[in-house]
Order: sequence, then C-alpha cells, then structure tokens
Amino acid sequence: MARWLSKIRWRIDPNMTRIGLNKTEDSKAVCCLFNVCKSFGAVQALHHVSLEIRRGETLAIVGENGAGKTTLMNILFGLMAPDEGSISLDGQEVVFKNAAQAIDAGIGMVHQHFMLYPNLTVLENILIGAEGKTRFGLLDFEKRRTEILALIDEFEFKLAVDKKVSELSLDAQQQLEIIKILYRGSQIIILDEPTAILIPKEIEALFNVIKRLTDEGKSVIIVTHKLGEVMENADRVVVMRSGEVVDTLLISQTSQAELAKLMVGREIEPLKKIAFIKDDVVLEVNGLTVQGTGKVAMLDNISLQIKSGEILGIAGVSGSGQKQLVEALVGLRNPDGGEILLDGVNVNSKSVRQRRDVGLAYIAEDRMMVGLAVDASVAENAIAGREASGQFTKYGLFNFQKIREFTRDLIERFDIRTTGSAQIVDDLSGGNKQKIIVARELNGSPRLIIAENPCWGVDIGAISFIQRQLLDCAKDGAAVLLISTELEELFDLSDRLSVFYEGRISATFTRAELDIGRVGEAMAGGEAA
Repeated sequence: MARWLSKIRWRIDPNMTRIGLNKTEDSKAVCCLFNVCKSFGAVQALHHVSLEIRRGETLAIVGENGAGKTTLMNILFGLMAPDEGSISLDGQEVVFKNAAQAIDAGIGMVHQHFMLYPNLTVLENILIGAEGKTRFGLLDFEKRRTEILALIDEFEFKLAVDKKVSELSLDAQQQLEIIKILYRGSQIIILDEPTAILIPKEIEALFNVIKRLTDEGKSVIIVTHKLGEVMENADRVVVMRSGEVVDTLLISQTSQAELAKLMVGREIEPLKKIAFIKDDVVLEVNGLTVQGTGKVAMLDNISLQIKSGEILGIAGVSGSGQKQLVEALVGLRNPDGGEILLDGVNVNSKSVRQRRDVGLAYIAEDRMMVGLAVDASVAENAIAGREASGQFTKYGLFNFQKIREFTRDLIERFDIRTTGSAQIVDDLSGGNKQKIIVARELNGSPRLIIAENPCWGVDIGAISFIQRQLLDCAKDGAAVLLISTELEELFDLSDRLSVFYEGRISATFTRAELDIGRVGEAMAGGEAA
C-alpha cells in the first residue's frame, strides 16, 4: 500500500474533543527547531527561534509582516539554510540542502502563491517531482492516475485530473496543492495564508480537511493573520515579533485580543465605522458590459453609483467579473458597452494617466506584477504615475532632493519599515510593499479610490492602519470602491455591499442588512433571502 494511504490511529481519550494527543502539554514532538538564526545582510530575520511541532495538532504561527514567519517555514521546508541552529525530526537532527530533501523527509508546504504549472493538467502537476520508479524508463500513468483518483476521492475533492490548472478556480488550485503534498506522503503540512482567497463555504471545507489530517496523526502548521480562524481551529499558537518568538500558547488559554497585542506590542483599537456620505455622485456606471469568449459576458449590464464619502464593497467568488470591472474603471480594458462617469464626465475614452490626473487612485490586487516595480527603489515606486507631472522635475530633469523628501514623508506617515528611499522594494516584507502602494495612491486628495484586496496578505497591525487610511479618505470626501475576498473587511468598512455572481450584481445590501449567511448565499448564486 502506498505511503500516502497509511493511517496513524490513536486511541480516543474521552476527556479530549479530538482524536490524537494534541490537546495535552506532553504530546510527542515530531519536529523541533532549536535556536534558529537567519540574517539577510544587516537585517536579522530570525533571532534564536525555537519551537516544537506535535503529532496530530494544528499549530498556528502568527505575527506582523516581517516578523520572520515565512522565513522560518522556508528554512523548515529546505528553501533556505539557517545561519545557526538545528532541526530535528523524531529526535534525529536533519540538514536540508533543498526542498526535495524536506519533501522526502515528510514535510510539505502550500505556499501563499501557488507553485503550479498553469498549462499542465492536474495529474501532470501532481506527478512532477514524484515520478518515482519507472519501468523501462516509462511512467505508468494509469497506475498513478488510479492512485491519485483514490486520494482525491478520499478527501472528497472535486478535481478533474485531465483539466488544465489554468481552468481551475482558486480553491480548486489549493486542493490540488494539498493533494500534491499528500501524494508525496507528507506528515508535516505547512499552509501559508491558506484562506486568503477563499469564500466562507470554502474556508469551512478547508478546515474540515485540516481536522481530518490531524485526526490521522499528521501535523498541520498554519501561517496566518486571521486571528478569528486561529481561535476556532488551532490547538496551539506561536506568536512572533521582530524575528523572535514572544510566546507560545494553548488556544484554550488565550484570546484574540491577547494575540493581537502580543503580535504588535500594543493594544489594537477596534475599528469604528462612521458614515460620511454626501449627496454628490463621484462614480456612476451605466450598463457596463465586457464580452468574454463565445456568447458569455464577463460583465453583463452592470450599473452602480458611489457618492462622495461612501464606501461601496464588492463581494463575490473569484472570477465573477470583479477583475473586468476594475480593469474597465481604471482604463486597462475597453468595455464593449455602457458608460463610466467620473464626477459626471464620461471617461470611457480616457487613458490610465488621464483618469489618474482627474483623481482616480488604484490599489492593485497584484502588488508584485501590477502595483509595484519590485526591482526599483522605494523612491522610484513612490513617484510612479506622477513622474511626468512636474512635481518632481525642474527644467525637464528629475529633482532628486524633492523625490527623496517626498519619499521620506511617505515612509514616516505610512510607517513603511525600510532602510531608506534607496532600498530595493523586492527586499521588503509583503506588508511594507503594500504600504508603499497605499501611501502612493492615497497621498493627495483622490476623488475615487479603487481598492482591490488592499489588505491581502498583511498582518493585523498593517490591516488596521490601511483600513483607517481608507476611512480617512472617505471622511475627506473620496468615493471608495472596495473589492475584497475578506468578508470581515467588507462588513467592517462598507456603507453598502454588492455581490457579484457570473458577471452580474446578484444582490445589494445596506449596512443594516449585512448578514454573513445572506451574503454567502448570494456569493454562491443562491437567493439572498
């Protein structure tokens, strides 16, 4: 029987709520990291970090961006070597020179950005790197196909093995990543921000899978910033700050407020939503249509309005038309029908730069490919889109002193953790990359802000900061279109919430009408009763 079909069974203790040993202090540690240190130049990312991973538990690792969480997991997964410290598995010290060795030792990792080949099928993606023995140099595809279908069926995933990855939804791609590591026999499973792209039903399904894995004796590590999910689903939590472990706690002995305080080193004030809506309409969209392939429209006759000071939230399963709406509004796509009015002026024929010049700001979802030039400096990114405005030039030449002063002001006001304006953006943490985009786009007095998952992949401190900046802009009269996969964020910030489903607005809710069940039903295509 293949290794991935083996089950590790533990006796059920009637005093425990789950199968296994993970609820006790003396559970067996299957993996230990001891005094792990890692530096990148002058920056010490990890400083004498020690932790243990127990059999059959869900261990959460939380901390601000730049706290060292992902660096620590990359070391455990063999993607980088520690400068100091050691790793042991089942009491034996191990040294991983690469990820393949970690995989062979039973460690699997699902990264925040999936490591899949979009033009290959599900089956091909699973088998890459797991070919094993061949017969006369050929791979027995039918045998492997049968094994993989059995594993997919066992976890009740809906994955068509002959379908290309490019045709899969994001939750299906995540299922594929999980099947990949289970097929390789992983006993320690690392999930980096696993629910960032999922809707409520998909999140529930994922945690059901995680519970099943831990019930079978596997250990699951979740790197996340969603403290509510940590409290509901983890057994223990490790809190990191500035490259160190500040505490390790049983979930039963802590609270969400305590974890937030440990993460950032201070109390996080709860967000207070106040309505700032005025009478003037900033954005008006009438009958917007974007055709897809064949007869199916990616956007089908969309109409909406956003007033000055109003935040309109957009929810929906990925691929429901949100991307096409944003591209049409920003000027990256020509709509096939309808009109876009900004302060009453039709901007359909205006370029991206022209729309920015009349007050449109855009916080892009994909900060690596769209929002930032990661190989450029903080200063170069800070003035992007304004470099030709005359604000930073004199006699046709760049005024570098003004650029540095402008960038230093943004760094200070938006609390961007960087060594200075000349630092290359790619060397910054994800949260600080995001803060550069937010600082650049919200600086000044934008009339319309299109914020596309503005807090994606950032920590609780940065989330609170970014959300307050959006509220401040609304208070100053900006209209905000907030597209987010985070329902909590939409519920916290929105004055109204529209749900997209298959290119149409399936439901719109006032703030008073917001209900997780009704919104979830509308996202799934049901009636929002």
